Amino acid sequence: MVKKISAVLALAIALPMLGGCIQTAWLPTGFTEGPADQNIAFPDTLATDVAVLAPLPASFAAHPAECDSVHFLRIKHVKGPRDPSNADRILIAQPGILEGAGAFYNVAANLVTRAYAEKGKFVEFWAVDRRPNCLEDLNGLKLGKTSGDPHDLIDYYYRNKPYQGHHFAGYLNPRKDAEWLVDMGMEQTVKDWHEIITRGIPDQKVRQKKVYLGGHSLGGFIAGAYAAWDFDGNPKTTDDAGYNQAAGFFGLDTIVSAVPMSTALGGSASMMKSLIPADVVDQMQNGKFERYVNISGIIDPEVMNLLMGLGFAAQINPTLESDLIDYLPLSAKLKLTLKFYHSQNLATFLTPGPSLLKFRYTNQALFAIFTDDNAMPLSIVQASTGFFTGGPVADKNFPLPGNAAEYFPKLSSVIDLVAGPGHAIATDCGTCADKKDGPLYGWLNYNQLAGAAIPNDANGNPYTTPAREVTDINDFARSVGAWPMDFVEKYFPIRLAADSINGSAGAIHTDFASKRPIIDIIAGDGPKMGLQLAPANTPIIPGYNHIDVMTAAAIQNDGQPEKVTTNLLSFIFSE
Repeated sequence: MVKKISAVLALAIALPMLGGCIQTAWLPTGFTEGPADQNIAFPDTLATDVAVLAPLPASFAAHPAECDSVHFLRIKHVKGPRDPSNADRILIAQPGILEGAGAFYNVAANLVTRAYAEKGKFVEFWAVDRRPNCLEDLNGLKLGKTSGDPHDLIDYYYRNKPYQGHHFAGYLNPRKDAEWLVDMGMEQTVKDWHEIITRGIPDQKVRQKKVYLGGHSLGGFIAGAYAAWDFDGNPKTTDDAGYNQAAGFFGLDTIVSAVPMSTALGGSASMMKSLIPADVVDQMQNGKFERYVNISGIIDPEVMNLLMGLGFAAQINPTLESDLIDYLPLSAKLKLTLKFYHSQNLATFLTPGPSLLKFRYTNQALFAIFTDDNAMPLSIVQASTGFFTGGPVADKNFPLPGNAAEYFPKLSSVIDLVAGPGHAIATDCGTCADKKDGPLYGWLNYNQLAGAAIPNDANGNPYTTPAREVTDINDFARSVGAWPMDFVEKYFPIRLAADSINGSAGAIHTDFASKRPIIDIIAGDGPKMGLQLAPANTPIIPGYNHIDVMTAAAIQNDGQPEKVTTNLLSFIFSE
């Protein structure tokens, strides 16, 4: 309690507000700093929202004024220097595909806390919120946070309830709206990052000594492209090269590489490449191809908004029985969403009406259905937060059976993205009538599994063990529902995906790996992106899934400190 009170006092001192901006000794020209949700799990840290005015080139199509700035989530120690150049280290990270800056809330705050507690060092962590996040409307989240009622969030997005005079204008059309996203590829993404890095830490000598650049998932390949990028247009000069703006590089469940993803990842990336036509830029400009990632009802802005709402509800009312799905006005598309993520098998999926409507879940358990590795089928959005309690479960064999890769080994890299052993689903909905009368399914957090009766799967193996659960679902829920930068990027540009898969012409200094130290940290239970290209001494962390490298709890079930931050601390303070 004393720590929390001291953190609040430090926050009050550190964030004097005037005209909505934080007044600090450090604000380069064009930078403004505003409030952000604090990470209460790490009370000695301070989070702020930093906006960097960086107008898009005149060649870009019309766009909202808000999109002429890029933002980052700045996390520092409450006792740390106001000017980040005076910190001991500054880590600046790119999120993965479909991820926002909020994805780094936990790993960043944990790293900052540990650096001071264990080494007496001040570390800052800047999580980039890429420019397309300017298209998101988070007023529904703000309304819910103001009232403390998740129903208000739903009412803003579905029932025209206003927030301070604002009404939700609807989701963008993937082929007709936001034409400027057509040019939002790797080149503009690394240039945006360059604005943050070089203007935020203006002395290149300081950058070369203290700044470490990296990313999660796709962010590792963006980091690799940045390291190899030629920023002055003259390949013979190297002072401007990306690698010369940093002391080193780091990747979280990825590799820092300028190699195209289609080369580094093999089968799964090759499949993605085949889905993007060679003339995709022309097709996007002509409205014949989606301008942002949009798999309707599966992964689209509305589904990600729903995830944000579920995270918020799990944050404020974790053990309360959820009525959010019942409260939603269900369109045909949302019914598809519920059927895709909550069907035991193909037969259930083909049955009229979503089965999810018949079951009782706490807000925490409902959130876990869409995020936990024991329930969520998509490997790139899995975290290891615990397991169901309160009722029986069985194997979940949709969208593919857990053993599908055994029958199609040549497609294993693709199948592993949407299937795998150990997925479970609730089976007891009582009479399964309109009136829910089955048991209330709850959630055992990652650190509540020891001694718990974990059921066996169809092969006779426990669905999980304490060693395979690493993320505190409370921490995770806070980051998913964080303001003003949440966990997801709802309008992720297809152009950036295409450039990442195919490679970019500006990434010419591909020998950067011989000039700067790199650490790639791999999740042992994740997709192991590009592992075959990683150095032999690459740390592989058992029990971690793809998202866990950013969300894992400070203390693990083995009693040891969280392992990503352990490796990062050793790396950035290796000298």
